[in-house]
Amino acid sequence: MCYSTVRSDARVTKQIRWLEAAGFRVDVLSRGPEHPDATGRGFTIGEPTRRLHLIFNALLPWPLRFRAGVGRYLPTDELRGQKYDLILVNDLHLLPWAVTAIPDMANGPVVLDLHEVYSNNGTGIVQKLLISPYDGWLLTFIDSPVFTKYQTVAEGIADLYRDQYGIERPAVIRNVAPYEELEPSPVDPENILLVHHGYASVERGIDLMLDASLLLEPRFHLVLMVLGDDRMLAPLRAHPAIAAGRAELREPVGVTEVARALNAYDLELIFFPPRFENNTFALPNKFFESVQGRLGVVIGDSPEIIGFVRDHKLGIVIDGWKPSDLAAALNALSADDIATLKQGSARAARELSTEGEGPRFMAALGL
Repeated sequence: MCYSTVRSDARVTKQIRWLEAAGFRVDVLSRGPEHPDATGRGFTIGEPTRRLHLIFNALLPWPLRFRAGVGRYLPTDELRGQKYDLILVNDLHLLPWAVTAIPDMANGPVVLDLHEVYSNNGTGIVQKLLISPYDGWLLTFIDSPVFTKYQTVAEGIADLYRDQYGIERPAVIRNVAPYEELEPSPVDPENILLVHHGYASVERGIDLMLDASLLLEPRFHLVLMVLGDDRMLAPLRAHPAIAAGRAELREPVGVTEVARALNAYDLELIFFPPRFENNTFALPNKFFESVQGRLGVVIGDSPEIIGFVRDHKLGIVIDGWKPSDLAAALNALSADDIATLKQGSARAARELSTEGEGPRFMAALGL
């Protein structure tokens, strides 16, 4: 179960593949479309119009907001009578329905994969007034006895959920990417390509990366390969770095194509300022996808990522969170330095891939 468009959800895609490889027939409840790796049935969650969604978010108390905006669009009648040996619930968005519906469907473990941190996850006024309080209400359901096991993406997040919500410490299943048989691309000293990929979340530091690009030497060029609607992309398109040609937006690719698309670049920027806890404890898909793409990785003081970067000598850690800090560190790198970092990713690629994480995932399920 996930409240996402499942084909673009890298974490859920890995879960489906691991379970199918272990002999399960996987049904998927999602916002569609059906997943090519799931051999079971697909159950689709509908959606309100954007106008209705805004009205629900702004005007309704949380239980009514859930029922009007999510609950009424769930295929409850289609799911009635279904029985499952394992149920895996992703995120928190379906929890008010899941805790009541799952007992009639479960013939075995029920696992809640919390993914990341949802409490106080953002800094904007809409986030603070409308989204964070609602997410806080959704989180009150995570200690339901319906759930027999928990998972998340990083050690610090597992500690946070245990300490703040009193649940059993979640198992940590990292957002690793499948192993790719690739070599690092050569570094052109006159055209060093920086990339940031994923969702177009300004709160995750894209604003700082764009500001930094204006301070970089001409040999650097920043590409944002990001997903988002017009509301998310508009401030990026309006940034002076885009107008000046120091940075550009490019179309994202499918989740199975990311690593190979990244291979043409040199350095991935994962510069997540600690604006809220989810940034602080981030260990995102994009880090592991960058390793599979054989890129060097540029991070700030992100405690969940630092160990991988330093142990494998595949990137640099910026001292400070200002655009000038990021630009100064990048300007100090030679083409040879960057090539060395890319070789570090090449050496680490097999270890930091799904080859080891799949068995960890199955063991965490008790299977």
